[in-house]
Amino acid sequence: MGKLLWKRLIGLLVIVIFSFTIFTGCMPETGEKTKEGAAIGAVAGAALGALIDKNNRWRGVVVGAAVGTLIGGTAGYIMDKAAKEAATTKKPVTYESEDRIQKVYAKPVKSQGNCEWVTVQYYEYGKLVKEEKRLVCPN
Repeated sequence: MGKLLWKRLIGLLVIVIFSFTIFTGCMPETGEKTKEGAAIGAVAGAALGALIDKNNRWRGVVVGAAVGTLIGGTAGYIMDKAAKEAATTKKPVTYESEDRIQKVYAKPVKSQGNCEWVTVQYYEYGKLVKEEKRLVCPN
């Protein structure tokens, strides 16, 4: 029984890594937060998918990883985009989802050479989930 459990666990891990590689490898060059969001989303989605789909855990892992990658990558992409726009325009920028559940607010703080320090805040349901300061430089 122990060997079967280990084989399944290793198989699950291989599928998660393979799914992550496929879903993030096909994306164009993106910002750091987009990659981070996609990676976190893939792992969380795969774990939740395995727990939710009790009839076919492999299907749950693959579908969960795909959905998690999409949602996490999108949130990271929007954070990157807001930071770049705020740094370029030197004005605060707000992005809000159509359902008003998620919001990203980016505000330039100070200049450093030709770069700009930007504070990026990510909200869900009106509550601050993540805040970070980052240095954004023109490409």
